[in-house]
Amino acid sequence: MTVFSLTCSSCGTPVEIPGRYGFKLKSAGITNTVCTRCRQGAFLASRRDNISGQIAVGPSPDQRRLIPLAAAVAALALLIGGIVWRSAVPTAQEALPVSESPSR
Repeated sequence: MTVFSLTCSSCGTPVEIPGRYGFKLKSAGITNTVCTRCRQGAFLASRRDNISGQIAVGPSPDQRRLIPLAAAVAALALLIGGIVWRSAVPTAQEALPVSESPSR
């Protein structure tokens, strides 16, 4: 199998890309290849920054527990309100007539 060698755009070390993919990159003139060490270093740095940002900004465990509790309370309030509203307002078919029918 043919192996093509391109240089890393960050540190200049040779990056070996095998087969047809390497041929396509080389013939297309791609020059921004990155070696494994630079790619892993950039990944770890971005992950470290992202995790430390999430830890500093993230909600406390007490706040996370309040969200499901608030949702349950809201659902219960809607259920009780719907039951009370259904029982308090009779529909036109269920209501008693205001006066007796003249045909009687």
